[in-house]
Amino acid sequence: MFFQKIQSALISLFIIPFVLPLFFPYALDLSYGPSVAVYLLYAIPIVFIYGTFTSILSEYISQKTPFRSKRVTYFVFHLIAGWLFVVPYGLLFDPSIFETGIFNLASLLGVSSAFIFYAVDQLLGHHFKTL
Repeated sequence: MFFQKIQSALISLFIIPFVLPLFFPYALDLSYGPSVAVYLLYAIPIVFIYGTFTSILSEYISQKTPFRSKRVTYFVFHLIAGWLFVVPYGLLFDPSIFETGIFNLASLLGVSSAFIFYAVDQLLGHHFKTL
């Protein structure tokens, strides 16, 4: 399971920096190339540390849940974890990101990245037959 999560993180790192500037082109006020570089710079530690940890935790929680569809629980937990990543940053370092509400651009970037990580992990899960 841990090996699959590391693989998911590596593959996601090749997808996230190239996809996010396409969906959110004005997020950084940069052109596509520099946006990819900035997203890659920030995505490496976030995806490897936070993404891998929350993916392992969400898989554990989804296996323990009494709900019928464990994949839906796994998916929802991924999206919530992607959204929650922004909350500590906003509370500790930059409270101004919440001026537009709790569903702001930063939280949309987190949810989008979590969705990509989830999709890659599911594709690898089908390959390894883990879920």
